Amino acid sequence: KVGSAFVKQLQDEKQRLIDDLGFDMRVSLAACSTKLVAGDAINEVDLPTLREKLGCDGAEDFDLDAITQVLEADVNPHRVVIDCTNSEEVSKYYEKWIQNGVNIISPNRKVNAGPFERYQRVRKAESQLPVRWQFESSVGGALPILTTLRDLQDTGDQVRHIRGCVSGTMAHVLNTFCEDVSFTEAVRQAVGLSFGESDIREDLSGLDSARKVVILARQLGLAVNVEDVEIESLVPEEIMNKDYDCDIADLNEAILEDLKSMDDSMLAKLTAAQEMGNRLRYRFDIDAVSGKCSCRLTEADKSDTLYRLRSNENLVSFRTDRYTESPLIVKGAAAGPELAAAGVFADLLRLSRAFSTEQI
Repeated sequence: KVGSAFVKQLQDEKQRLIDDLGFDMRVSLAACSTKLVAGDAINEVDLPTLREKLGCDGAEDFDLDAITQVLEADVNPHRVVIDCTNSEEVSKYYEKWIQNGVNIISPNRKVNAGPFERYQRVRKAESQLPVRWQFESSVGGALPILTTLRDLQDTGDQVRHIRGCVSGTMAHVLNTFCEDVSFTEAVRQAVGLSFGESDIREDLSGLDSARKVVILARQLGLAVNVEDVEIESLVPEEIMNKDYDCDIADLNEAILEDLKSMDDSMLAKLTAAQEMGNRLRYRFDIDAVSGKCSCRLTEADKSDTLYRLRSNENLVSFRTDRYTESPLIVKGAAAGPELAAAGVFADLLRLSRAFSTEQI
């Protein structure tokens, strides 16, 4: 869904990019989870017909080695792979692509929140060549969260603590469910809005939030893995560990049926919070000094910046040596494929500006 949204945005803005920014691009290869088209076949197709081209008889079977061969044969010095998948198999090729001088843009969190050793290898490969691995949209969609953190560090500020909420699913659910709207129904709405992962348990267990916490923590220089994050799951173990015998398209519907058993207990937690004048929020914390990272359900009172978090928003608060009394806050809409695609688009434009600078 992110890939489709990105292609549409790029097509809508293509002429403006040429006219206003002098920026044009050539799609030399396109792939989905099962098919790919490359070379002359794709050169005859504009962006609106990519989906149709991938579904035609001339499309080849998806093959990462074939994609790599196309990249290696391309003499363009400004090659870019835009990975909008959530694929572990694709992630295994990042190091090789970077070593071949290919830039990568991705909201995919498999590498930057995956095993620390692999993350280090990819980072090392990036540092040894004039290439860039951009992943702004992996945390907060189009919000400039990682860019803000990088700017703080590059200007010599010392980040001490980061907290907030980076789950659009959790924000929607905890803002929506009430006596009249069950917890399960609020989750169903989030699924319908494409806020969650293909397996909604990843969101409700805190795993998706923990991956984003790992990405932020690693930018601080912390050598952490997801297993190092203290995670409070909203999902009972019996549901979390259940093996659902259904297609991926029907998975969330099966999970939603089981989540109904949580409705009463979640409503009790909500009622208790409201009686104290508080709101339920799913908060993460990163203590840069101790290295401790956590994700948990909490009650936010009116003095908490998370109290006014809306149902489609993320919020990240930076407390630093400079921002002591009042933290620096990045807050805004961040849920859904369109905003994630906008983050990918912004990364592509950052790369284009970097390419222009290299030519000067």
